[in-house]
Amino acid sequence: MDDPCPGFRWISGGATDQGMRRSVNQDAFLDRPDLGLWAVADGMGGHRDGDRASRLLVEALAALPHPRLLGAAGDAVRAALTAVNRALFDESAAAGSDVIGSTIVTLIAVGDHCGILWVGDSRVYRLRDGVIARLTRDHTQVQALVDQGLLTPEQAEGHPYSNVLARAIGADVQVEIDTRIEPLRDGDRYLLCSDGLDKELSDPEIAVLLGLTHSGADLGPIAQTLVQRACEAGGRDNVTAVVVQFERRA
Repeated sequence: MDDPCPGFRWISGGATDQGMRRSVNQDAFLDRPDLGLWAVADGMGGHRDGDRASRLLVEALAALPHPRLLGAAGDAVRAALTAVNRALFDESAAAGSDVIGSTIVTLIAVGDHCGILWVGDSRVYRLRDGVIARLTRDHTQVQALVDQGLLTPEQAEGHPYSNVLARAIGADVQVEIDTRIEPLRDGDRYLLCSDGLDKELSDPEIAVLLGLTHSGADLGPIAQTLVQRACEAGGRDNVTAVVVQFERRA
């Protein structure tokens, strides 16, 4: 089997927790270094079967074939997400019930680039040379107000409607999936997370934890530390983190 990312190797790991105030964990994550594919899904709180929606997304991604080209891999991810979206929408429409939905954020690496595809407010951060950058834009009503200049980013923090999604898997018959392509650099560390993490920890706090020194075969301990700190800071929602580090091969 061809290596999907011959110029780079990686280590990764994930962790999840139901949080301090939730009785059910509606988050799910995928950590498939063999496919160069990672994901975090956050079932819509307040709606039925959010845990099943997030699980179906992760299962659909896990069944994808081994990638050879980034464009084709991105198309396969998009097709899988679109299929789950239609199945969830049709199910809720047929039953005349509330939305069965979830956010999703995925990272896939092929060659010397990675692709990010997402719907909703689960995020991807990158730590490069000690500098953190958020690579996704939330699909929320509050973010739309920020984009229109009606709210400042500071006003958006802690806004009472900050968790109202403008886009989600399962919410409509068709879904718009955003995509971003990024070049990989030696030492890049990526974080995929549900909003239960970024609502409790600031970007500078995330940067410190994401940059913790680690040695070993996986980054599960760093993901677990991020989740634990978010729970200690309030843990108002389910919390999930997947951490991936890329290293150029010698």
